[in-house]
Amino acid sequence: MLKKRSIWIASLILLIIIVAGGFYYYKTKILTANAAVQDAPALQTAVARLGDLEILASGSGEVIPVSQIGLGFDESGTLIEMNVREGDKVQAGDILARLQTENTPEDIAAAISDAELEVISAQQALDELYASSGSSKATAMNNVATYEQAVRDAQYQLENYTVPTTLQNLDTVEAVNLMKQQLDVASKAFEPYKYLSSGDDTRKKFLEALNDAQADYDAAVKRLNYEYALQVAQANLENAQDEYEKYKIGPAADELQLAQAELENAKAKLALAQSDQAVIELVAPSNGIVMAVDAGVGEAPGTTAIITLANLDQHLLEVYLDETDLDKVALGNEAEVVFDALPDRTFIGHIVSISPGLETVENTPAIKTQVLLDQDSADVYLPVGLNASVDIIAGRAENAVLVPVEALRKLDEGEYAIFVMEDGELVMRMVQVGLMDTTTAQIISGLQAGETVSTGIVQTR
Repeated sequence: MLKKRSIWIASLILLIIIVAGGFYYYKTKILTANAAVQDAPALQTAVARLGDLEILASGSGEVIPVSQIGLGFDESGTLIEMNVREGDKVQAGDILARLQTENTPEDIAAAISDAELEVISAQQALDELYASSGSSKATAMNNVATYEQAVRDAQYQLENYTVPTTLQNLDTVEAVNLMKQQLDVASKAFEPYKYLSSGDDTRKKFLEALNDAQADYDAAVKRLNYEYALQVAQANLENAQDEYEKYKIGPAADELQLAQAELENAKAKLALAQSDQAVIELVAPSNGIVMAVDAGVGEAPGTTAIITLANLDQHLLEVYLDETDLDKVALGNEAEVVFDALPDRTFIGHIVSISPGLETVENTPAIKTQVLLDQDSADVYLPVGLNASVDIIAGRAENAVLVPVEALRKLDEGEYAIFVMEDGELVMRMVQVGLMDTTTAQIISGLQAGETVSTGIVQTR
């Protein structure tokens, strides 16, 4: 019994020692570790998922006509008939209105008669030109022959003229000028002696010098006349040859062109006179809807537009977007349109034009675009001015790998990395990023759906 009691006491003491040691370990190790964990920064993570991502810009717009034109008469008069009213659908060729012009039937007949006379006169002038071209050709040929002979005669006279020795080394005009100067000198020298006796020796000497100078001057002038006659004959011959070339194959080209133009002008005047009518019609140039009628029977509208015709075969919207969405606006981008009057249906269209300048809407700069709805909206009545909310789709990714933008680490322009949890540790991977908005990014390559990524850390206390 005593032995058993001793064993029990020893066991109790050992148990107390173990409990005390455990308490000490818990206090010094476990609590310290927990404090360290509580003081350590907490890691935030997210799981890459499959989903859809759209990058869009929202704006507002209204239906406008695809095209719109104003129609009016090109003459003055009194409106005697208006066949349409606002909202009517018309076809190309429909008579929309009629106008009583200021032209009377008598005035029109007189104008046509005058124009017909002008056509007849112009045609006769053209015919006469063709008829006379043969005579003009014959005259030109005769002139060529005449001036050919004149050239030969002038050349013969010049070539057979004996030039005095004193003139042989001088230009023709230069010789005339020089001989005139010498003649003037000889005449002045003879002047004091011209009234002396004809037998006076001094008088004879100066008279002989005067006669020689006169003879040289006459010779120089004669040679000049021969050369002048030759040049005139050659010029006349060239003109005659040119004239012959003009008429060699018919009327001269410039005369023929002028006569033909005058005939065409006369015919145009006749056609214009024949088109004048006492009553003229305003005809629809294309299919459309009458948007406005601005004149009534009995009024004198002049030449201003009195009917506005619009093409509403397609639905076109004028859409305004905030200038901060400029990077999301491009020709061909898809648009989702919901009209205020038809909130349960979404229409699809595409951007077909972008204004080159910003517009001011309620004192705010805005981008103006035009969106054309797809043909499946053609069966719906969408009046001009109908308001709509419009989302421009700048990009769309379907069934794509998506992560929060906080997971991205930008390394360089267009280069990104992500920290991925692998076996309890973070590993950096290079990824290719696609679409991205303010909260979500599309990962094209480098990451699979279901993987855990780091989105940052949060300090906890």
